[in-house]
Amino acid sequence: MTSQPLTTRTFGDTEPAFLPPTASGASERSLVARLSLAEKVQLLTGADSWRTYACPAIRLRSMVTSDGPAGVRGTTKDERKPSACLPCPSALGATWDQELVYRLAAALGAEARSKGVDVLLAPTVNLLRSPLGGRGFEFFGEDPVLTAVLAASYVRGVQSAGVAATVKHFVANDTETGRRTYDVRISESVLRELYLMPFEACVREAGAWLVMAAYNKVNGTGMTESVRLLRDVLKKEWGFDGVVTSDWDAARSTQATALATLDLSMPGPDGPWGELLLRAVADGSISEDVIDDKVVRLLRLARRVGALGGPDDGLADGLAAKVSSGYGPAAAAAAVAAPAGDSHAAPALVDDGLLREAAAASFVLLRNRDNALPLDVSAVASVAIIGPNALYPVIQGGGSAGVIPVSVAVPAEAIGAALAGQAAVRTAAGCRTWHSVPEPPAGSLHDPVTGEPGVRLEFIDRDGSIIAGEHRSSTNLAWWDGVPKGIGWGEPGLIALTATFRASTPGNYMFGAAGVGGLQLVADGVTVIDGETDVPGDPVEAMTRPGELRAALWLEAGSQTRLRLEFRPAADGAGPLAVRLGIVPVADDDNLLAAAVAAAKSADVAIVVVGSAELTESEGFDRSTLALPGRQDELISRVTAVNSNTVVVVNSGTPVLMPWAAEAAAVLLAWLPGQAFGAALADVLLGRTEPGGRLPVTLPAAESDSPVLHAVPAADGTLSYSEGPLIGYRGYDAAGVAPGYPFGYGLGYTAWSYESITCARELAAGEDLQVTVTIANTGTRPGKEVVQAYLAAPPAPAAPARSRWPVRVLAGFAVTRAAPGESVQVRLTIPARLFARYSEELATWMTPECEYTVHIGRSSRDLLLAATVQVGA
Repeated sequence: MTSQPLTTRTFGDTEPAFLPPTASGASERSLVARLSLAEKVQLLTGADSWRTYACPAIRLRSMVTSDGPAGVRGTTKDERKPSACLPCPSALGATWDQELVYRLAAALGAEARSKGVDVLLAPTVNLLRSPLGGRGFEFFGEDPVLTAVLAASYVRGVQSAGVAATVKHFVANDTETGRRTYDVRISESVLRELYLMPFEACVREAGAWLVMAAYNKVNGTGMTESVRLLRDVLKKEWGFDGVVTSDWDAARSTQATALATLDLSMPGPDGPWGELLLRAVADGSISEDVIDDKVVRLLRLARRVGALGGPDDGLADGLAAKVSSGYGPAAAAAAVAAPAGDSHAAPALVDDGLLREAAAASFVLLRNRDNALPLDVSAVASVAIIGPNALYPVIQGGGSAGVIPVSVAVPAEAIGAALAGQAAVRTAAGCRTWHSVPEPPAGSLHDPVTGEPGVRLEFIDRDGSIIAGEHRSSTNLAWWDGVPKGIGWGEPGLIALTATFRASTPGNYMFGAAGVGGLQLVADGVTVIDGETDVPGDPVEAMTRPGELRAALWLEAGSQTRLRLEFRPAADGAGPLAVRLGIVPVADDDNLLAAAVAAAKSADVAIVVVGSAELTESEGFDRSTLALPGRQDELISRVTAVNSNTVVVVNSGTPVLMPWAAEAAAVLLAWLPGQAFGAALADVLLGRTEPGGRLPVTLPAAESDSPVLHAVPAADGTLSYSEGPLIGYRGYDAAGVAPGYPFGYGLGYTAWSYESITCARELAAGEDLQVTVTIANTGTRPGKEVVQAYLAAPPAPAAPARSRWPVRVLAGFAVTRAAPGESVQVRLTIPARLFARYSEELATWMTPECEYTVHIGRSSRDLLLAATVQVGA
């Protein structure tokens, strides 16, 4: 065996995006020398929830951070400041398209810059170890190579706009249950070969400017305190020259985090550093050189995003390096002119056409019996559009990544508009899936002060005086900070929403009041809700699924009901303040199902859009089941029983069970596709665009088939990764279990023939393998194909000592397009690293000298070509 280090060509041909040493380093150190110890230490903790401290003495302005990765929310969640809502990262993973991901991320970076955001807290490069993972929609998929390639493109795209990408959550923070405290027990080889790989690619190839240290422990050590992983691996071995920030409130010690080379503790102004860090330097526990290194890195970040100095003082030399490194003059100019905080100018939102293109490119066609799709509109006179998600789509997941979208293309409306004048359209919800009472329909509430649609928001101090008030159009509100003094986080004040509600139809209405603390709802002077909710285990749940109290009222059509909701935040509550008022007519599921079946029976085609309910996929908690919520499975079965031309669209960011798949004419997985959902869906159903997605995850036929399902820490807080490398398709292959749909799978609107593979038959250790594959479009339409290369593991005796290894692993892929009848040559590079294994005994990468098999195909289970390669010294 021979040692094989990682090269900059491991996952792509783009050179690392670091600023050269001459442009960054010396000048930062000279600035650090001008600061007192107290000034330096202050810079290392956030100034508030989203900003770093400024230092006018060295012309350093505050840097603004914002959550991502599917939109730039900014420092507030405010319906008056909407954002473009992109397809979720699992949808981007389904595109398998580096170029498209780069374009989206570059546009997202430009929107961030226009909003005064310097640091985007994205991408998330953890792996979907369990299909129940609540935050799985934020991951690119279950495979480290696919994730590494797409995440690196995402980082390059965001940073091309002069905005820093933050690669998170370092490392093995793959599920939500106990995420703040669990201790992952994992072998070094599995950690290196799977979970660290995407981080390494983002750092060594894409030149990420920040890495976020996670909440959890790995093998007994908290990630914000891990000298081995932060200092030795990330900074020394990989050469990371950027900033390591904590996840929010993940830094819980002073000396251990500082010595582990954590650089920035967020949020602020409180935290474990500050005065405690000053004392540690004073008593000799921590060298001032350790502090200086952190500040140098912070100033280097500031220079990169345009927050340090200006073009007239020589402090922006690094920007010229960006231009020569392929960033482009526009990005350099943007970095120089970056505003501090939210800009008053209209933000440069991501183009809706690009969002529509990306959504369609992510849709995975799982089944297409007798070419049911695309629809032949000339043969269709009537269409029933059915399902809760047809009328109330879920376009994004819950948690810190959520944004207020600029608009939402509702599937029923968009498809109906596309069919206008061609086919009669009926709609039906079919069933109810919501867990929290939805917000009331637009226009049904009015502010009693202004008369405008919406509510009156008031902040009230302990003696009942109104501190501040304003009009809001949303009844789902949240704050991380910025509320008046005396409100929340142990203070006695309260938040009140007042409005007049107009009922559109007679009947029972469900009212829901949600928040962590005391809630009182008064309707026409009568108290209908009065109680308290519990403090959740994870602070983010204060926003994603706070406790909710409900009441039902009978209202006549056209009646005006005066409402006042008072929310007194829990004294011991953590996380954001959030309050929500929901109002919805009470509906009977049996009646909804009957109406949907009747609509389907009378239609030529039934389109059933089902999926996740709002906030059932979210940061802060894992799902309890892979089954669709509510009675959606029953809805599909009853519709397919009366209409053989039923197309099922699944609106879910992570795997769900599909026991009815064989009953449907077509099945399309649409993920959480962002604001352009309806328009993109109409394009695909009517054949204007081909569904371009391939599965970045394995879809199980049954929950019990999943190699890892319930990732719940043990009683002692440990979370064992005992499956080793056998997650996702690797686990299915090793166990000989047939999935519902395999990793990499996806149909299109044309057909392909795989004709030949050409590659070297012998390869020296440490060399990349170049592979050429010839395929032909044998169908009648232009199409997209994702050519996938899998590398079969060497025979066990030749492999380094380990108990198990996958049957084969993804080693490369490429997207190609061809016209009908056209043959194309697709070139793939299998990096030398993927022939290597990490030796725990030698603490290095080793390449076994043996014969490998390269498989080429359309998925991990549809392998059509093969070639053997002898790898030697």
